[in-house]
Amino acid sequence: MTTETLKKESGFDSLIKSGICLACFNTPWSAPCRAQNSILDCLERRYGQRIKLVNVNIDHLEQLRTRFGVHNIPTMILFNRGMECQRLVGVHPEAELCTAIEEELKRV
Repeated sequence: MTTETLKKESGFDSLIKSGICLACFNTPWSAPCRAQNSILDCLERRYGQRIKLVNVNIDHLEQLRTRFGVHNIPTMILFNRGMECQRLVGVHPEAELCTAIEEELKRV
């Protein structure tokens, strides 16, 4: 898994346009976001280069938060070739995220 911490809104579309991408909308000060990040670290080790992981700090990237209607954090959006496939709000276990990712990997 390639992990990217997004610095500018303009780079988001190019990151999600090909393959499978899991975008995690979060903030560094949120305890639930920190808990989810440790689970995402496990996914990174599991999937290697098969998917991309993008961290979107909603404190700095407000246009993306608004564009995707993110009201609660963490919110994870799974994209397949730029199209939203699934949205998960709150902390989700590794097994649930793996199921969603595996489902999309079958479609690539």
